[in-house]
Formats: sequence, C-alpha cells, structure tokens
Amino acid sequence: MSTILVVTLGGSCQPIVTAIRNYTPQHVYFIVSTGARGSKSTVDAAGKPCKGRLPEDDAPAIVQQVALAPSQYTVREIEEQDSLQECYTVVQATLRFAQQAFPDARWVADYTGGTKTMSVALVLAALQANWELSLVKGARTDLVKVVDGTEVAGLVNSWEVRALQRMEEARRLFDDHHYAAAETLLSDILQAGAISTALQETVREWVGLARGFDAWDRFDHDRALKTLTPYQSRIVPNFIFLKQVIDTNNRSTGYERCFDLLRNAERRACQSRYDDAVARLYRACELLAQTRLKQRTPSLTSGDLDVMSLPEVLRPAYEHLRDPGDGRVKLGLRQNYELLVALGDPVGLAYQRVEKTLLNGLSARNDSILAHGSTPLSNAQYKAFAEIVTSLFEDVRAQLQISVNAPQFPSLEASSAKAKA
Repeated sequence: MSTILVVTLGGSCQPIVTAIRNYTPQHVYFIVSTGARGSKSTVDAAGKPCKGRLPEDDAPAIVQQVALAPSQYTVREIEEQDSLQECYTVVQATLRFAQQAFPDARWVADYTGGTKTMSVALVLAALQANWELSLVKGARTDLVKVVDGTEVAGLVNSWEVRALQRMEEARRLFDDHHYAAAETLLSDILQAGAISTALQETVREWVGLARGFDAWDRFDHDRALKTLTPYQSRIVPNFIFLKQVIDTNNRSTGYERCFDLLRNAERRACQSRYDDAVARLYRACELLAQTRLKQRTPSLTSGDLDVMSLPEVLRPAYEHLRDPGDGRVKLGLRQNYELLVALGDPVGLAYQRVEKTLLNGLSARNDSILAHGSTPLSNAQYKAFAEIVTSLFEDVRAQLQISVNAPQFPSLEASSAKAKA
C-alpha cells in the first residue's frame, strides 16, 4: 500500500527529510508558511535554503535531498502561521483533497515541523479525519536541538486520543437521552482499535450503562434491571427506584410506574418531542386512576369492571356502559376519575381540584397528531399540561401519604464520578 504524507514545515529541514526517507511516500503535501521568514523556500528553492547551525551545514532544498519529482509533491501555503483558524482551514482542506486523490493509500500526518499553531492544526484535523499521526524524534545532548543523524520518524498512538474524543461525544448523547446512539458509538471505540486496559474498562462500563438506560427508557424494566445490576453502586437512587417499578421485593407503593412515566415524559420533552411527552403524561394520568381503583377494597379493574363490586346506587349507570360485543365494562381516563369521585376516594377529590384545567389539557392532547388530530404540540402546550399533571400527582401523593422517590436518569459524568468516589 502506498503512503501519502502530509507535513508541516518550519525552520528545520532535517526532521522532514527523515520522515520522507522513512515513509518513502508516493506523494508529499508540504504545509508551509509564506513571507520573508517563512518555510516555503526550503521545499524546492535553488541553492541551499535548508540552513544549519553553521554556514557549512547549509543543505539543498528538501525535494532535492530526497529526490522528489515535481509530480510527487504539493505545496500548500499559510500566510498567517500563528492563526489557528487559517492553519486549520488549510490543513483540513489538504487532508480532504489527499484522501479524495488517493483513496486507497495509507494516510500519515507528521507534525514535527512548523510553528506550534501549524502543528496543532495538523493534529486536530488529522484526528478528525482518521489519519495516522507521526513525529520525528532523536537523541539530545541539550534542550535546543536533537543530534543530527539520530532522528527517526515514528507513529504516535493517536487512537486513545480519538477514543477520548468519541467518548466525549458519547457522553453528550447519553446526557441528551440518546442511549442507543451512545452505545453504538462506545462499542465502535472498542472494535476500531487497541486502547489501554483502564480505558477499555471505562468504555465497557459506559456501554453497560447506555444499554441499561436505553432498555429502561423503552420500558423494558426487566432487561434494564439485569443490565444495570453490575453498576448499581454508582446509580443507587435510580437502581432502588427501578426495583420498586418492577416490585421484585414487594416494597413499592404501586404508583412507581406512574412516576416512571412522568420521568420518561420529561426526557422526551428534553429532546423536543412534545407529542411523545404529552402522550406519556396522558398515560401516566390514566395509570394513576387505574392503580388507585385496583388498590381499593374491593379491587376494581377499569378494563373489565365488576359492576357488582360497586355500591348498589352506582350499578345501573355502569351497567349501561357494558360492551355488547365482549360483555365487558371498560372505562376511559375520565370515567376512571369520575368513578373515584363517586366513590368519595381521595384520588377522586384530588382530580376534582384540577378537573377543569386537566380536561383542557386533554383536549389539546386529543387534537395532537399522536391522538386524534393532525396538529403537533408545542413546548408551551407540553409545559402547561405537565404542570397540571404534576400538581395532580403531588396532591395524590399527599392525600394517600405515599413516598415515591423517582429520580431522573443521571448524566454519564455524574454516574462515573460516583464510581470513582
């Protein structure tokens, strides 16, 4: 496989000569500075433009020293050699052009030469474009210069730097509740190149957390519990709440799934998915009433109401709702709460206190594209409905004297910090 080499060029020619000789590239792109004190002349000017410490150390231009034909190199100029913006723009365009011109080659970027800004620009652009990084090193007898003849070009382990960059991108995805996308990006890190054992461990933990919270975000609570168990020490409040949602130890109040829907709605709203968020708020309201009906004595099921379990005075009205097809009495959201009101239940009383505003919110929901209409909901509509639903839930919590700690999903940074503590 042929090699394409991109180098930043400064005052010293020898490291660049060494890099070219070591890599024997098919084509070299020189990133040079212009002006009276620039590095452009050292590429192919006549005479001895490569200056040494002493006049007798001066040498011919680089292309003459390494015998590069005009067709084997390209010069790209930078006017402001200390302008990071200009340096990065020129370097990025050069790398992109080289990749398009030589798509099947090995791409190497050597940042030994040039100003600090030129080198930084080359490293940044090369990391972004997935180029291999190279640096020429040699033996030193002082802090000024390496000893001529001891230099050798070598690849820099840049994959861990790329891995850290991608981890930061994955962290942002995680914190924005895009758990599946974060998991994919993190898994790619492990499969694309070798990284240190310590970094592997961190990435694997992040993958586990992303998978677990992705399952939870999709209401697959059993899978979430299984996946997040190894990391429970870093997400203690969330893990306790998850177990209560599943109710594996019979320590829940029974309303945890209602609050879980509220937290899920908040995450959808954070992603500006307001129709999805309101749909979850609607279901949370419905589930709240259904849960309360089940917890009463006798227990009542809204999807198949046992009319004979109701007070005698209420039976005729609900018998009238019996479906002639399957013979069941099925109650909708509003009917659930109206039954709780008729039963004098505390949840029914809480509903009455917000009934008018809640029904207005439900009307907006019914007109949404995910319900019965065609109009997408706005952030303002979500916030207004969320405020009403939250008020109802807090009232119910107080009336029933239940304690539910339902924390929102943590950020990945917070989760990691707890693990290190």
